[in-house]
Amino acid sequence: MKRIVINGKFLGEPLNGVHRTAAHYASLLMDRAAGVADVRLVAPRDVPVDPAFPTLAPEVCPGRFGVRQGWEMLTLPGLARGALLVNFCNLAPLLHGNSVVMIHDAQTFLHPEDYSGRQASGYRALSPWIGRRARRILTVSGFSRRSLADHGIGTRDKIDVVHNGTDHILDTPADAGTLARYGLDGKRYVLSLGSTKGYKNIRRVFAAMSDPALADVRLVVAGGAPEAAYRAKGWTPPEGTIFTGFVSDGELRALYEGAAVFAFPSLTEGFGLPPVEAMHCGCPVVAARAGAMPEVCGAAAELVDPENTDDWVRAIRHLLGDPDAHGQLVAQGRSRAAELGWQAAGDRLWSVIAPLL
Repeated sequence: MKRIVINGKFLGEPLNGVHRTAAHYASLLMDRAAGVADVRLVAPRDVPVDPAFPTLAPEVCPGRFGVRQGWEMLTLPGLARGALLVNFCNLAPLLHGNSVVMIHDAQTFLHPEDYSGRQASGYRALSPWIGRRARRILTVSGFSRRSLADHGIGTRDKIDVVHNGTDHILDTPADAGTLARYGLDGKRYVLSLGSTKGYKNIRRVFAAMSDPALADVRLVVAGGAPEAAYRAKGWTPPEGTIFTGFVSDGELRALYEGAAVFAFPSLTEGFGLPPVEAMHCGCPVVAARAGAMPEVCGAAAELVDPENTDDWVRAIRHLLGDPDAHGQLVAQGRSRAAELGWQAAGDRLWSVIAPLL
C-alpha cells in the first residue's frame, strides 16, 4: 500500500493560526487517505490528544536531536523513508525530497522587521531550499502563491493554492457571559484583534477610532498584548479602549457576534482567518485592501486603503449608520464564509496529494 507520513512536530506547540490549520489539514488528510494509503502521523514527543481533533494521536518517535528543528531536519527523514512526507507548518527536512510542504506566506521577506533577527534570517535562508527540494508547495491564497514565487521559494507552476477552511469558529458555542464581563452588554463596539507587529497595522484602527465622529463607539481589542505594549511603540489607543488579553474560542465567538463592526487593518496577510470568522458570526467586516484580503473577502467586506485613516472612519461610520448596508454586508459575509469550509479545503488538499502517491 502507498505510504504517507505527516510531520506532527506542531502537536503540543502553542496553538497559533498555523498550528490550528495544520491540525485541521492533518485530520482531513487522514480521513481522505483511509483505505488508499497507510498514513502515519509522527511526533517527537508524547502529547495529550486534543478533544477537537480526536484522530490526531501521533506515533511518538523521539530522536537523538531533540524535539524541535533537530528532530524535524535530522530524525524525521529516516522515519519517512520510502513514503510521501507531508509538512503543514512552513518547514520541511532538506534530506527528504519526496515531500509536500505548506508555506503559508512570505511575511519574513515582506516584513522582516516584525520578526526576531534569527527567525527572519532562518526562514529567509531555509525557505528557498525547502521549496526546491519539495515535490509540491502548498499555500493558502493566490496572493501568497505570487509572493512565494517572487521571493524565489518556488515557481508558480510548482505551487498549489489550498484555501483555508474557516468554519471552525462555529464548533464552539459562544460564551454567554463574555459581553457582561467586559461591560459590553447593550453597547455598540468595534472589534479588532491585538498584535504589536507593525504589518498588523493596529495603529490605523487606533487612529480611526480616535476620530470625534466615532466617540460614542467603544473599541475592543481581543487577544494580543496589554495596552502598555502598544503605548511603548508610540501607538495611542482611543480613550476607553478595552484590551481583553487572551480569549478562548467561545469568548472570541461571543465578541464577534456582539460587535457592530470587525476591523482588520493588516498591510499583508497570506490568507487572513479572522475576517471570515467574523462573517460566520454575522459581523460585518471592514478590511484593508491589501495582501490576500481582496481574494478572500471579495465583495463580502468593505475594503479600504490600509493607510488612509479617513477611509477607515468613513467605512465604519457607514456601517454603523446605515442599517440596510449593515444587513446586506452581514448576508454577503455569511454567504462568502460558507464557501470557505474545512471540508472543501480537505477535498482540494486531497486533489493535490493523491496524484503524488
